[in-house]
Amino acid sequence: MSDETAKKPDSALFSPAPAADIDFPVSTYSTNLSQLYMGMIRWQWHDEIEITLVKSGRALLRLSDRNILLTSGEGFFLNQNQLHSIRCEDKEMCLLHTIKFHPSFLFGYGKTNMSAKYLTPILSSAFLHCLILKAQDDSTKEMLRLAEDTFSCCLEKKYGYELVVKSLLCYFWKLLLPFAAPQDGTLPESPQVSTDSARIKQAILFIEQKYMEPLTLEEIAASIHVSKSECCRCFQRALGLTPFEYLIKFRIFESTRKIMRGEEAAGSISTLAASVGFNSTSYYNKLFKKYLNCTPTEYKKSIQKQT
Repeated sequence: MSDETAKKPDSALFSPAPAADIDFPVSTYSTNLSQLYMGMIRWQWHDEIEITLVKSGRALLRLSDRNILLTSGEGFFLNQNQLHSIRCEDKEMCLLHTIKFHPSFLFGYGKTNMSAKYLTPILSSAFLHCLILKAQDDSTKEMLRLAEDTFSCCLEKKYGYELVVKSLLCYFWKLLLPFAAPQDGTLPESPQVSTDSARIKQAILFIEQKYMEPLTLEEIAASIHVSKSECCRCFQRALGLTPFEYLIKFRIFESTRKIMRGEEAAGSISTLAASVGFNSTSYYNKLFKKYLNCTPTEYKKSIQKQT
């Protein structure tokens, strides 16, 4: 079976990098989207600022209100706690370089004059949830260069690189400030989009805590205090999925992680299926093959060959 047949879960495909810590809360990753489970980084959000560069291929950045196709040489800035997913648009290769850092790295913890003047305007901006970076755009091409230099600096780790990284990110931040409150008549995010995003985050947390159980649409809807029909509409508007489709995909994702980690539950397919909430092994097999183009048994064999 080819490497493209059995996809690994996204958590396993990051290149080795030291974990961010309180002194240097910056992490860098290289990710080949085409090798990930279903060719995508699943829906997520985080407290860190994210800057991602597309080094090769094409990637579809999916936000709660729009989809943006990015090609090699482009990138994006993503503000804190923005619901997003990234999908590969090329089967052969889609390589991303990602930088994540906590704003405290630039401005320290607590309220200071510097954070009030430069940090808060961006983090609280109703306009600047995401910014696409393009070399052809005079307003963002310098940000692309700074992001490239930051990634390279973190990779090389020469003496004093932490100081250089901080200076590069501070300059990047300075260039972001004009986008926090544009004067071109751009409207901020609609209340509907903001409400959908908040609800989806809460529903995702509920599903990912309860996925092993026989969840119903009524229970998912109740977790975000809406009707079943509104719950479905909310998922469709934000993710383009039904709640049940998200649940199924997450269950399959979790089963691949159990196989990757060699957990006891992955010893037999029936036990594995039950451990992620499927009461029918044949149904689990059918869905697994639908999403990963191989059976769970074939997937296990492919992983064993790689170890």
